[in-house]
Amino acid sequence: KTSTMKNLLPLVVIITTTTLILLSLAVGSDALTVGDGVVNRRNFVVAGTAATTTTAAAAALTLLGAPAVAADTATDYVKTTSQFAYAFQPPSGFDMSNKPLKTHLEEINFISSDTKGYQFGITVDPVRISSLKEFGSPEEVAARVVLAEVNRDGVFDVTLVKDPLLLPDSGGSYLLDYLSQGKRGNKHFVCQISIDRQKLYVLTAQVKEENYAEKEKELFAAVDTFRVTMVDK
Repeated sequence: KTSTMKNLLPLVVIITTTTLILLSLAVGSDALTVGDGVVNRRNFVVAGTAATTTTAAAAALTLLGAPAVAADTATDYVKTTSQFAYAFQPPSGFDMSNKPLKTHLEEINFISSDTKGYQFGITVDPVRISSLKEFGSPEEVAARVVLAEVNRDGVFDVTLVKDPLLLPDSGGSYLLDYLSQGKRGNKHFVCQISIDRQKLYVLTAQVKEENYAEKEKELFAAVDTFRVTMVDK
């Protein structure tokens, strides 16, 4: 459990950072409900900065008791509710974990059991807009996410590895691919971002740069399985 917690904390921070920078620009002028709390748009960026720290701290306390489900073979993970729905197939050999402390409408993580720092995370949050086009082009979204990452404590440089993409046949999803270099090492991130029925979906894949060449094909194959699906009526 301790090993799982240590592997999960960096992903908690980057998912929260990516989601918060998107949410801070996508919500309307009214208050936004996140979990059981309400955050005013004007204070959202400041509150979000604190949340990146407190989320990791909370995870350190709560994940000691969080259940982990081992997956020896790749299987579909499908989540369908009246508010959101998605499907994802992680690679084989990943452990599933979700946090008892709710900081998003939905948050779940898949952590490699044999490669440290290799993981996937999914978050879902309510927003005021109906499509990513209203938020910005793939290049504009990438610029904001990179800016948020480079301003994190301990990060020295962030580089887009590939041009951000509008994924075909995805309903308007964006794909971001970037490298973050910092005092905790060099980490490769791939994010698929979608908005559907005023819900922001963010899938974040993370792997150490030293392992990226080995895991690249598998990582992108897993990212490609992520789909927003139909909610329960």
